[in-house]
Amino acid sequence: MHIGAEIRRSRDNEGFTRKELGKKVGIGDRSIEAYETKVQVPQADIVLEISRICQNPWLTQQYCRWHCSIGKAYSYEILDKVNLDPASVLLKLTGEMAEAQAVLKDMLELAVNKNCQSDFTDQELKEFKKCLHQFLDVEHNIETLKISLGKWIDISGLIQEHNEKCQRNGYTQKRPCAGNTGSLKKTN
Repeated sequence: MHIGAEIRRSRDNEGFTRKELGKKVGIGDRSIEAYETKVQVPQADIVLEISRICQNPWLTQQYCRWHCSIGKAYSYEILDKVNLDPASVLLKLTGEMAEAQAVLKDMLELAVNKNCQSDFTDQELKEFKKCLHQFLDVEHNIETLKISLGKWIDISGLIQEHNEKCQRNGYTQKRPCAGNTGSLKKTN
């Protein structure tokens, strides 16, 4: 997969020409063309800006999943064959959370007095991993919900607020920000 087709789809959905989108992003229309024709993969900050301008929060997830080594290893598949409206995702999340809650007691019993993988028998580790899959389903749904809500709410702003709360509560050390998180609100 290549992000170029998704950039084109996002641009077309907003009715922008390559020149118009390039101007809004601060790059030339030839760069937009190079991305869309798969000649070049844009930098992450360009994809983030296109995502904001075109109101497509999925674009960043697709970029990470397809073009970033870390994203390829740790990002979930993009659920493109299910209804991704927030209400449907919330309904699915409710079911996934119930399934995870049902295995939590088993996981706790398996984890008691364990400090590393070698403390588990093969069977215990197999059962623990099976239970853990229920929590990965929850996490995948929450990730999907965050992206799905991106058209309604500035999720990056909420995450920043959450991180600040964690710092205030002493759960983490304050670290300098690498850059502006911005929002997914349309820019002119």
